[in-house]
Amino acid sequence: HGMTSAMPFESADQAKAIEGLQKKAATAYRTAIRFLVPRARSIREMRDYLNKKGIDETVTQKTLHRLETEKLLDDRAFAELFIEQRERFKPKSHFALTFELKKKGIDETIILESLEEIDEFASAWRAIEPKIRLWHAYDDAKFKKKVMNALRNRGFGYAVCITTFERAMQSRAEKRA
Repeated sequence: HGMTSAMPFESADQAKAIEGLQKKAATAYRTAIRFLVPRARSIREMRDYLNKKGIDETVTQKTLHRLETEKLLDDRAFAELFIEQRERFKPKSHFALTFELKKKGIDETIILESLEEIDEFASAWRAIEPKIRLWHAYDDAKFKKKVMNALRNRGFGYAVCITTFERAMQSRAEKRA
């Protein structure tokens, strides 16, 4: 019948397009992994970074999906780690932590669940305790101003600030005795 060898299912152009897409996906994945090396990232941070690098939205979505499947991107784990790090090194209020996590694209439900175990009074005390020694020589008015400002700057509300200030005054008095 004069039939030639069967034509491949895809044309050469389609094969090149698929190969190009695979290369773009591999490049996007490597770029994402490099961005994860210094610290964990939220999904939004990663999306913004890949977009900034000029990676098209389709490839970005596939890369995000792959990273999530491989458990390299997880907003819940990110929020918990973020809060744990803040608690350890720079305690802040629920309000301040919520604000920071929202900026990173974390869903409010995840934020609230991640903050459930955090005692704001304990966080405030951890934030201020190392500074009490630095401020021990100040008169009561200046000491109060230092304590209250330090706590307010970390987002703590008045009730937490005043309770922590009273505890700091008590601690200072005990150290002086």
